[in-house]
Amino acid sequence: MLGAMDPPNESSAPKGHVAVRLDEATIARVDALLPLYAIPGRQATRSDALRALLLAGFDVEERRAAQLRPPR
Repeated sequence: MLGAMDPPNESSAPKGHVAVRLDEATIARVDALLPLYAIPGRQATRSDALRALLLAGFDVEERRAAQLRPPR
């Protein structure tokens, strides 16, 4: 039988968790980029790569959105 969950650690900020389903071609593209996100002594995970790709994509899309906004 499962016990009660531990109370949240109030000293750390809550983290959002998201699950995504990716097709095999996209997974292969992510896997091909894993060496970019590795650090000495630690291989990168798919989560590391997806986080970096998402953040880089935000920069691109926010620039695009700024061009679409009407001037003030």
